[in-house]
Amino acid sequence: MILERGKYNLIYEYYKCHILFGHLRKGDFLPTIEQIGSTFQVAPQTVRNALKKLQQDHLIDVSPGRHTLVVHETTPEETLQVTQQYYLARKEAIGTVYQVSALLLTPVFRVGAQKLTVHELQEILRICRQKDAGIVSISMFCCNRMLDTVQNQLIKSLFTDMVSFFQFPYISSFDEGTNQEYQEYHRDLIASCEAFDRDGVFQAFMRLQALTQKFLQGFIDDSSQTVAIPNQISFHWQTYRERPQHCHTLAAKIIYDLIKGRYTEGEMLPSYENLALELSVSVNTVRRTIGLLRDMGLIHSINGVGNQIQFSAPNWEKLRRPSIQRNILMAKESIELLLYTAEEIVCKELRKLSEKQTHELKNILADSEGLCGVETIVLVTEYILILHPFTSFFETYGKLLEFLLFTYPFLSDQYQIKSSRQSVSIEKLARALDEKNTVLFAQGYIELLCDVGEKIKHTAYLLQNK
Repeated sequence: MILERGKYNLIYEYYKCHILFGHLRKGDFLPTIEQIGSTFQVAPQTVRNALKKLQQDHLIDVSPGRHTLVVHETTPEETLQVTQQYYLARKEAIGTVYQVSALLLTPVFRVGAQKLTVHELQEILRICRQKDAGIVSISMFCCNRMLDTVQNQLIKSLFTDMVSFFQFPYISSFDEGTNQEYQEYHRDLIASCEAFDRDGVFQAFMRLQALTQKFLQGFIDDSSQTVAIPNQISFHWQTYRERPQHCHTLAAKIIYDLIKGRYTEGEMLPSYENLALELSVSVNTVRRTIGLLRDMGLIHSINGVGNQIQFSAPNWEKLRRPSIQRNILMAKESIELLLYTAEEIVCKELRKLSEKQTHELKNILADSEGLCGVETIVLVTEYILILHPFTSFFETYGKLLEFLLFTYPFLSDQYQIKSSRQSVSIEKLARALDEKNTVLFAQGYIELLCDVGEKIKHTAYLLQNK
């Protein structure tokens, strides 16, 4: 249901922008409800809700039993102005979003392409051959089909927010009918689908994405020479779809402070009022957060004294509520996304480490001997990412780590004795640093992720059955 609401907004914004950008003009027809539903992989009612909102904005006219007609009329000058304002307001973030997409989504698309069935390849082929299909509709269809094969809602929500941010850009100066690069990549995609060549499908798809990026960047560069740059809009991944889960985020932050040594067992936490000031939230939010940590077995509340850091077994009965189970599911999906991207990111980022940084990372691993797998993953990943220049990338990866932090009390309770696999993985990471072997480091990191992933799955089982 949460993802459906996200898709409803995506469909609305998608067609709104493409009407205002001049991709769809007055008198044009939108695809049928069935076609839109197939492209975005949503129920017909979700499409109808999005179309209803577009009609309320006087952009389209929806006639029962007939095609949906674009009624918004605009001049080429107005279209250009709207498009320029939209993308210039995102000028500083667009490049970063593309780089985040390359690091986080491209590996997922690669895996998804390999999982495409013959039927799905035939569906892509059908879309490519449609007379009115262009780079935008083909790209969106391919993305959704490849993501569907992976079956990870967290990855889908990241994709949805990225698309909502840069709207699969359509620039009016880009002519698909005359652009030779587009024609070549389009033919390659068709030929690969016909041959059931999944590698070829992925390569052709990626070339289409690079082409849209090149034209969009050129459009932004040209526009910035003549148009004043408006206030900038940054990219944020809205991982919580239903409502802001402040107490869950704050619980993860306090758990992080425990792992980093800011708090130690036996220590008293600041008062509710002081924590509220420190965290810039209400006292009631702090109370809910402390209550959650108490249920997790990290806090012991002493009447008239305060809240003490004290480890005990989680209260499985109280933690069986749906919001907790959703967070555990997102932790499981976070592990999956980390696994898809681990080899590429680790190999790329580890090469940047100086001798001093390598020594610091080795110390982290040495200290990990007494930690559970989640702690090791969080500390090692954070250290590697802190070297990355892209704030949006660090923020996006940080959300994955936040979900893992949320599982820490469950895993530390279940696995007081460190698994032999974890010890082997940590030893492999340390040896890889000594040998400057990025491939070996990636292997050890992936093994550690797999070990923690299995434990998170077991946690989900316990929350349902214990």
